[in-house]
Amino acid sequence: MKRCILHSDLNNFYASVECLRRPELRDVPVAVCGSFEDRHGVVLAKNMLAKAQGVRTGEAFWQARKKCPDLVSVPADFPTYVRISRAVRAIYARYTDQIEPYGIDECWLERHGQPLSLRGGRADRAHHP
Repeated sequence: MKRCILHSDLNNFYASVECLRRPELRDVPVAVCGSFEDRHGVVLAKNMLAKAQGVRTGEAFWQARKKCPDLVSVPADFPTYVRISRAVRAIYARYTDQIEPYGIDECWLERHGQPLSLRGGRADRAHHP
């Protein structure tokens, strides 16, 4: 039986969730930041538009804004990120029960046997008995 291990990494996870929740942010550079009062608004995640202008995870928002004057700061919403992460893992569970989480946005998935398929696979049977 063939063994296949997949790695899933939800790129720019916090920023992607925020842009999904707030469509008005989809076409602007976005940084999800920690507390401005406690940590000077450290960038926790950024979308691709911000990344293209040199914004880096871990830098202070004021530093990021020097590189990207139009950068929009969004406060982190960890309960929402956990909820979305669980929903994504529920999708993975339709294909395999071998899921090894690594943080909120990454995991490894192991499958044995047939390649993943939307037709005739485990997920297909779940929707079409």
